[in-house]
Amino acid sequence: MEDRERVLVDVWDWPTRVLHWVNALLVISMIVLILGVEWMEELGIDKKLRRPVKEWHSWLGHVFMITLSLRIIWGFAGNKYARFSDILPMKSWQWQAIGHNIKWYLSGFRGRAAHAIGHDPLAAVFYSVLFVVLISQALTGMLLSGADFNTFPGTLFTAGMSEAALEGLEDTLGGLHEAGFLFILFFIAAHLIGLVAHELKEKTGLLTSMVNGKKCLPREDADR
Repeated sequence: MEDRERVLVDVWDWPTRVLHWVNALLVISMIVLILGVEWMEELGIDKKLRRPVKEWHSWLGHVFMITLSLRIIWGFAGNKYARFSDILPMKSWQWQAIGHNIKWYLSGFRGRAAHAIGHDPLAAVFYSVLFVVLISQALTGMLLSGADFNTFPGTLFTAGMSEAALEGLEDTLGGLHEAGFLFILFFIAAHLIGLVAHELKEKTGLLTSMVNGKKCLPREDADR
């Protein structure tokens, strides 16, 4: 693997890279804030002091709705590696690559992972689910914020609801929001494991490619 001639290939365009890091930082910040609220509650800190932290979580969620929407739009307008056609596993070669990479992981990373210039096909399965979860998180968070803090645009749906209806809404959406939160924690862990595995075994500069947009690929892979 190390003896192969390598070339730099432009993969990620700048909007994809910027939105990747902005969305990642927003998600991590919201996780830290909501965990902070839970820890404060465990320590018995008064609800009035916990509320501003939860409000910051809510406001970051509103910013995230905008940046997530931009990433979804860019999934149709970006270069071929930014598009959903490169993410969603809809082609036969992608499913073959998914099977190959599952075997690659189970074998302890023996041999090579399946060739992919853009999104790794196995990781793309998780990305596809992640987009659905993130959209759900954005929508449920918007409604919960409208119910809790009377913030727009959630209030378009929650304004005028009775107290009992709001409580029922919060119970239902709160459960969905928490389930999405747990999936995001799982995704982050799986993403980091996959990143380390590919960096150590494939040496394509996967992490730095999200900074400079370029992957370092064996020439025979780049020419396909």
